[in-house]
This record gives sequence, C-alpha cells and structure tokens, in this order.
Amino acid sequence: MSLGLETLVQDVGGLPCDVDIVAVHGLEEDRTEAWTCPNTRTLWLKDLLPLEFPRARILTFGYKADTSSFFGTGASDNILRLAHTLIAELEASRELGDAVKRPIIFVCHGLGGVLVKRALAYSASRTSKKVEHLYSIFISTYGILFFGTPHNGMEKAGWSLLYARSEVPISMKQSSEALTNITDQFTPLTKQFHIYFFWEMLETCSGLHKGFVVAENSAAPILDDTERSGIYSTHSQLCKFDNVDCSGYRPVLAALLRYAKDCLATIETRWKEAEKFLAAQRMNEASELVGFDIRNNSKPYVFRAQSKSGMQNKYFLIPHTVSNIYTGRDDFTRGLQGKMSSFDDGTRQQRSFYGIFWVDASSIENAERAFSELGRLGGLGDTCANGMYWLTGLEMPWLLVIDNADDPSVDYSRFFPAGDRGHILITSRNQECRMLATVGYYEFKDMEQEDAVTLLLKAACVSDVTNQKVRNLAKPIARTLGNLPLALIQAGAAIRQNICSLEDYLDLYSSHRKQIFKSLPVQGSDQYKYTIFTTWEVSFRMIENQTKKRDTEEEAADAIEVLHIFAFLHFEHVPASIFSRAWKNLQHGSQPATFSLPLSQALSWPGLRYLLAYVSGRNTSNSLAESEPTLPRLLLGQDKQWDGFRLRRALALLTNFSLIYKDSDKDSYSMHPMVHFWARDRLKRNEQQLWSTIAMTTLAQSISDRGWRSDHLFRRSLASHIDACLHGIHTEPLLYNHTNAAAIAKASKFAAIYSECGRWKEASELQRQVLHQQRNMLGVEHVKTLQAMTDLASSYWNLGAPVKSLKLQLEVMNIGLRVLGPEDPITLKAMDDLASTQWLCGQLAEAEELGLKAVIGMNKVLGPGHPHTLTAMHHLGRTYMHRGRPEDAAKLQKEVLEARKKMLGATDLDTLMTFQGLGMSYNALGRFKEAEEILWTVTETRKCILGEEHAYTLWAINDLSKIYCGQGRLNEAEELLVSILDVVERTLGKEHIGMLMTKGNLALAYIGQNRWDDANVLEAELVEILERVMGPDHPDTLLALSQLARTYKHLGRLETAEKIYVEVIPKMKLKLGAENPQTLKAIIQLAAIYQGLRRFGEADELKSDVKQAAQETGKSGIVHAKTF
Repeated sequence: MSLGLETLVQDVGGLPCDVDIVAVHGLEEDRTEAWTCPNTRTLWLKDLLPLEFPRARILTFGYKADTSSFFGTGASDNILRLAHTLIAELEASRELGDAVKRPIIFVCHGLGGVLVKRALAYSASRTSKKVEHLYSIFISTYGILFFGTPHNGMEKAGWSLLYARSEVPISMKQSSEALTNITDQFTPLTKQFHIYFFWEMLETCSGLHKGFVVAENSAAPILDDTERSGIYSTHSQLCKFDNVDCSGYRPVLAALLRYAKDCLATIETRWKEAEKFLAAQRMNEASELVGFDIRNNSKPYVFRAQSKSGMQNKYFLIPHTVSNIYTGRDDFTRGLQGKMSSFDDGTRQQRSFYGIFWVDASSIENAERAFSELGRLGGLGDTCANGMYWLTGLEMPWLLVIDNADDPSVDYSRFFPAGDRGHILITSRNQECRMLATVGYYEFKDMEQEDAVTLLLKAACVSDVTNQKVRNLAKPIARTLGNLPLALIQAGAAIRQNICSLEDYLDLYSSHRKQIFKSLPVQGSDQYKYTIFTTWEVSFRMIENQTKKRDTEEEAADAIEVLHIFAFLHFEHVPASIFSRAWKNLQHGSQPATFSLPLSQALSWPGLRYLLAYVSGRNTSNSLAESEPTLPRLLLGQDKQWDGFRLRRALALLTNFSLIYKDSDKDSYSMHPMVHFWARDRLKRNEQQLWSTIAMTTLAQSISDRGWRSDHLFRRSLASHIDACLHGIHTEPLLYNHTNAAAIAKASKFAAIYSECGRWKEASELQRQVLHQQRNMLGVEHVKTLQAMTDLASSYWNLGAPVKSLKLQLEVMNIGLRVLGPEDPITLKAMDDLASTQWLCGQLAEAEELGLKAVIGMNKVLGPGHPHTLTAMHHLGRTYMHRGRPEDAAKLQKEVLEARKKMLGATDLDTLMTFQGLGMSYNALGRFKEAEEILWTVTETRKCILGEEHAYTLWAINDLSKIYCGQGRLNEAEELLVSILDVVERTLGKEHIGMLMTKGNLALAYIGQNRWDDANVLEAELVEILERVMGPDHPDTLLALSQLARTYKHLGRLETAEKIYVEVIPKMKLKLGAENPQTLKAIIQLAAIYQGLRRFGEADELKSDVKQAAQETGKSGIVHAKTF
C-alpha cells in the first residue's frame, strides 16, 4: 500500500514549476491506481497531463483508505487526523522545495474530496504565530476539482454497490453530523476557490442491483459561482482517462488550463494581503478566520462559522399548500415561537426543524396510516409503531402536527412519540384536548378587525390592501361575516371571480341567507356554522347559476357532481385519477344508461333529483331510496376517449371558489373539514343516501382487477376513502338488504384494498359478508362463492388463524373435485392453497403429497410458466426443504426463480421469496458461500423495498445467521441476531413466530460457542411457548424439544435428555419422516446418551438403525464417526 505524498511529475524539460496539482483518492483506492485506466494502464496524471502542463508539479497523496480505518470509532477524529497529515506533508514538501507561495490545485475523487475540505478548513484556522506556516496551504489553494464526492452523504443503495455486506457508516449517511460539520466549516471558504463538480452519468452494476453510487445532488450541489458537469462513466471510472478524447477529460483539462493561467497573479495578490493580515494578527491573535474573495480582486473578507440556526428542513411533509394570503395572529405566532425556543439547551436557538410532519387524526386508521408512512420514510417498515419509533430516535429537533383531533372518545396522547427532541401541535374542536397541553393552549376566536379586512382583500386579489377607501368598503363585509377566516376567504373568492363586487356583496349575501335558512336550515344553531355555511352556499349558488348559461353549463354541472362525491369521501387527498380510472374500467364492462335531459332543467332545484332518478334507469315515479343509481354524468357522457380536460375544468371551478384545493405534492385534492361537513349537511336525508352511494360506486369502479401490482400506490391511497364510504353516518351498511351483484363486487374490491394495506381484520369482516351473500344467492358450489371462500381463507392465514383457513380451503378443494373436476384451475389452486396451509400447520407429508398433485395438474392445464404454477412449485420446494430433501428443493426453486425474474423482475417480492428459499436449500447442501451471497442480496433488497424492520427483512436476517453458524462464524451470527432482538419484540411481539425463530437461532449460535447454559435458558422458553401456541406435535415444537434435549445432554442431565428423546423421536418419525436428517440426528443423540449411561447394547442398536437408514437414503454423512 502506497502512503503519504508522492511526486509523479516535476521539472519537465528542465522547466521550473509554476503550480502544484495535488490528487487525493477515495475509499478502497491507492494513490496511483485511483487515477489509472485498468485496461490500458494509463496514469493520466503522469502520462497525459504533463503534455499540456510542462510547468506543473503533479503530486498524489495516499492514505489508509479501507472503510474501517476511515469510518471506525470516532469517524470525525479519523478524518481530522488524515487532514492534519495531508497539510503537514504538503507544507513540508513545498517548504523544502522553496515553493511555499506556489499556487495549488486539488483534484479529488470520492471521499478524498471530504478529506480535502476538512484539510483546507484546518489550514485556514492555523493563523497563530507558531503554526502560521500551515496557513500557507489555504492561502495558496486556487482551485478544486471534485469527482463524485458525496458532499451531502450517500444513500444505502449507492453505498452497497461498492461496499457489499456493510451498512452505510453513520458518518456517511445523508445529513450526518460528521459531514454536516465539515460542510459547515468549508462553506464559508468557498469564495476563496474556483470549484468544479463532476458527477457520474452511468450506473454501477453489482449483482442484481444497479444505480448511481453518489447521486448528482450530492456530488454536484448547486452553489453560486461554481461549475458542474456530468461524465459518462461509472463512479469508479470517473477519474480514469486513457486518452485525450476520453469522456469527461476535455472539460477537466480545460478547467486545469484555465486555472493554471489565472492563478499566478491571483495567488501573488492574495499572499500580499495575507502577510498584512498575519502581521496584524500578531497584535491580536485571530478569533476569526479571514479569506480572500477571488471574485473581488482577492480582497480580504471575514467569515464566521455558520450557526445551526440556519438549518433547513430535511423533511417538510405538509399535505397542504402553504397559504400565500396568511394574515394576522401575530401574538399567537410569537408566543408559539417563544414556547418552542424555550426548550433549547442554551447553546443555540432553533429557527427551523430537521423535519415537520403532519398527521391526520380524524380517525384512528388515518393517524396510524400517517405514522406508517413515517416508518417507511425512516427505512424501518410501514407500521405505526415504526413511525413512532423513528421519530423517537431522531437526534435533531422535529415538529409533529396532529390535525383534526376532534373525537372525545380518543386518547390522542397515544400518538405522542417519546423523547425530548420533538414539539407537538394539536388542532382540535374538542376543548378536552387542552388537558394534553404541557406548555399551554390557544383558542382561536374572531380575527382582529383590521386583520380580517386585510385577509378579505388578499383573498379578493385586491392589488392595494392599504387603500383606505377600499378598506372602508370591506369593513362592513368583515363585520357581517364575524371576522371568521374561512368566511372571509370564501367571500373573497366570490369577489375575485367577478360574481359580485365589494359594493354589492352584502346585498347578495343577505338575499341568499334568507333563502337558505328559510328552505334549508343548517343543522344546529351554532352562529359559526350559520355564518360560514352561508358564504359557502353563496358560492354554490353561483356555480349553480352557471348551469343556466350555454357556455358554462357542462363545466358547472360537472363541478356540482364532483363536489357531492367529494362530500362522501375522506376530506383529504382525493386522487383526481379515480374518475379517469373509473371511466377506463367502465370500457371493459357494460356501460350504464345515459340521459338526454337538458342541463338547465335537470340541474334546477329540485330538478336534480329527477336527473338522478333518470340516470339510474328508473321511472321518476320511483323513490330515490328504491332506485339504484349508477355514476356521475362525468363518467357516462363520454364516448371512446377520456376527456381529462373536462374533469380539470370542473376541479378548477371548485378550486376558484375555494371549495376544494389542490394538494401541494400530488395530483389529488382536499377540502377543509368544515367545507366537507357543509357539503354533506346541506343535502336532505334521501339526497345524502343517494350521493353517498354514487361516491361509493365511483370509488369501487376506479379499482381494477387487472394490473394491480403497478397500481399499488394508488390502491393504498384509497383506504381512507373506503373507510369514509363504509362508515359514514349517511351510509347504509354495504351489504345490508343488498343481495345484488354490484354491492357484492364493491365489498370484494374494498376487501382487496384492505388486504393490500395489511388491514386483514377489516378485510375478513367484508369477506365474511360477501361469502354469506354469495352462498345465499348463488349456492355454495358457484365459482364466485369459491373465490369468496378462498379470499377469506387468505385473510385468516394472515391473521394467524390457520385452522380456520384450513377448514375453508378443504371445503373449496372438495367442492372443486366434486363439481369442477380434478383438473379445473380452481380445483388445482385450491389444492395448492391447502398444501401451503398444511405446511404451516406442520402437516409436511400431507403438504408434499397434495402440493405435488397441484404442480403436476397446473403444469398440464395452465402451463409451466403460469403464475399459479410457479407459486405452487415454490410452495412444493419449500416443503421439500423442510422434509429433508434440499436437492429436490433447489432444483424446483431455481426453475421458479428464473421464470419469476423474467416475468416479475429480480426485485419483486415473490421473486425474492423464491431466492431466499434457494439460498436456504444451498445452505442445507453445504454450499455456504452461494447461500450467503443470496441471503445477503435478499436482505439488502428487502431493506430498500420494505424497510429494515419489516418482518420479511428480519426473516432474511435470521436465515443469514443460520448460514453464518454453518460456516462456523458464530460470533457474527450472534451479533446479527442480538442486533435485531429488540426490533423483533417491538414490531412483532414476544410470541410471534419471528421472535421464536430469532431466539431459536440465537440458541444455536450459543451452542456453537459451547455456551450451553445460555442456550438452555432460551430453549426452555421456546418450548413452553411453542407447546402452547403451535401445539405439542407441531414440527417446530418437536425440533425445539430435540434441541433442548441435546443441551441437557451436554449439561450432564442425561436422564432428562433421554426422557425427552424417547417421547419426541416417534413423533418426529411420524411428522418429519423416519429418514429426515433431523430425525436421524435426534436418534444419534439418543444413542450417545445410552452410551454415556453405559447401555451399550441399546446404543449400538440405534447406531445400526441410523446407518442403515442413511445408506438407503444417501445421507451417509449424517453418521460420520465425528457425529457419533
């Protein structure tokens, strides 16, 4: 390894040197190979650059660049030590060569750039008399070229492309403290230098993964007066050029030539100023650092370390657009800021937060969903507990807004993360929430008169809100509206739309108010509702009036229908695409009847009810409650092409009147909760039932049975709207007194969404209703009834109720065999489902027999590449593995893996499941290296997709620990398992199969280290839980008992061990098979016990039986002499 400073080129042709070019490599590189093309062995710093720079001295700096040295304990100190060394060696070289004032240009690759930044910050601080010679490097540095330096840190995916099987060091993660500190120290110096950022434009490939090692925004941050360029190369090849025409070399060369030409005069001037400064410093030792602005004739400038108060939000997850007309509440804002800053530690004031997060607490489900998103954001998996845990662990200050906490029956403190780094704001209409406050509460009442006038004028887009004449016109309006912000914004919208002016708004308001509260009284007598509802009703009537105009009738009618539908969905984040998706799905089925009634007549009040009855295909004499509505006119009035512009016009009209607003970061729309309440409350009871049904139908129609994998994010976004449809106070139970196919289809679709969101309980409740209705309507043997049974059985599986699942699947299979025949796809799928559940229940022999039948049948009927066939093959391979046939398992799993890669992709979750199974088969075959590579890949991929704390990720870590044990890497296995023990208990529970698996594997690691007492404690606990939860005859229970008996044997408790083995071995023969390796190993252990008890005849008899069984099955390795 080449360490320290090396001179590659100097005095070319006997010419004196005018500039020093210093190259600093990155991690896992050395000072020459980092700059050498691997194919041609061209070291461009030595072979190409001197051709253009005969008067340059070219040096390269080497250091110990493995990750453990760079990022071990105390990463910041490690980097600082290397920075000290770089500055010391470079200064010594220049001083000994009488070149202290020679200009310097740094060329850095990867983490070498971080080292150079730290070194220059260190040099800039060396201004005292005894160390001012080190200050010379800072003064003389003119330019820096950064190649792929992670200025803002690295993501996990990029790091793993270079450094397999290792986590991103904390100091290299985005926004890490170490990198932030170096950046804070270097940023004030940037005026001193010419800086050029280069980033990689070709992805790096590593196994199944490919991507950019350092993202562009990290390698080339956008800063004033800096240059940036991409290079068509991977990260490792970014600074390796084999000829002058190489990609990226020409901009590098041009920059160096430009810097070399301009640097001499600049550095000479800078040294003159520096010498004056250092002389002055002798009078007053530096408490500040001084630089020389190259863009201002190298004049000195003072810079100070930037306070943390300038910290920007890393996360700003606010679902609403920030209002540009916010007005007033100054006292509240100042008070709030004061309360938050009072929590500082005294060393600094926090003017912003690391993250600001928003939780919709209008329902428990929505709040838990919001925290689940935070868990996913933090890389821990999308569960509520993970989101809370992530916030608790953040070291930087954060703000959590819990919005709409209005339910008096809910204890909202359950959503308060622990720790002292967070601030929590709760908004509520429930005064009892005041009890949760720790630093006070604020009750929002009327605005101040002048603030209210200003808000009204801003909402109306009046150009000069200070004009006193205009303000005098606005004051009576504000006073009449009670200075209520929502009412003022609504009135401003009406004036902005030129529906009325400031002068005549009150007349319009008064006339509508009398009409509204005469014919359509608002529920309740609250003055707030009375005033604010009137302003919204004015806006609604204005839109309604536009239906009478030929050029706006369609747009206005669509807007009214959209508003009615929004009123019965959840008030936040309604995807605009529900309409386009519903229309597209309609094209694949029968289209309901349209209508031809003139809009001016249809939308007149009460003509709207006639229209809806007509749309439903019923005579108007039928009551609305009895009719079966279909969908809004927006979906029924279009021919062969979806008219997205028509929808956008309707949404824009509602937005212009401030009845809805577009979400800031997605193509969805939201309503204020009070607007949402008004939009429902203004309708009569029968109209509420009608529109709630239309909303539910539209929502259900947007859910497709095709291509759900690609629609995953959209489908997950529908859960809150399904909740609103199913549990709204105006909605009848979906399947109550409804035995029609449409209602059943809705319930089935909604259950599918719940299942995909992991809400198995809600899914099973709907599926039970669907099954009940299908049985009554179609009979138990109908294919739709069988599908309903299959769906419910799947939910029972995920709820941990395999016995219920087994019962349903057995019924489906028997009906399929009797009615459809053994080769019908439904029957074959039922066989596979049942076999999978039998495997879970420990019925391995039955699972193998039935699974094999399913695979053979599916290959014949569906073909070998059908998804159902591949799933059945995967299940059968898993059963082979647990039956002690890893060769057969691996053969099947490889076939399934290749097919799933082609069909689904290498990172699909089903593909990863098969990949994991293949890895464990290789492990059983002793192919440890291949097994390790596979399980490491599966683990890292799941971390990226599912999060570090997802159950499947933890499962893969457990399997990886087994492989380590098989390799004798017992300490690593133990370390791996101990690191996740708390995570498993927190996320899955003490008695979850994942916790039992983790403790069982940890016991194996202890046994490998001869820590029998530690193993005994874990094994006794496992056996007790398994016997209670899984049953005394479950294979997992039997294996745990066998292992416990083995431990007793090693602890000298031979009689206790014998008693267990005598009881468990017959059950293992029955459940696992007499030739199963685990059964044979248990018999070997019992023979050893007999030998220890000097019962040699019984021991020899057992040995003989094992040898014979092993020879017959080809498992002779089990009875090796060392085994006995």
